[in-house]
Amino acid sequence: MEKTVNTATAEAVSQLVQVRKAIKKMQEQESALRDTVIAGLGDHSVAVFRGQQIARLTQVTRVTVDSKKLQESFPEAFEATKRESISPRLTLV
Repeated sequence: MEKTVNTATAEAVSQLVQVRKAIKKMQEQESALRDTVIAGLGDHSVAVFRGQQIARLTQVTRVTVDSKKLQESFPEAFEATKRESISPRLTLV
């Protein structure tokens, strides 16, 4: 279902495209800088510069559930515990 939108909405879409591109570029920069810092730490967990701690690297454990495997192996448990939500997804073309 289509709708012809006004200039303000079209401009907002254009600006949103630019913002998303900038965010993606910054995320790529963040990843590269993070990799540089981690490489600079080597086997150590704390970065010190001029006598000051500037970064700390810690290991974090996260537990996740493989929902596809759970659904296949234990369909009743999956059905009893699943949560479903509906939210809008905006795709820019």
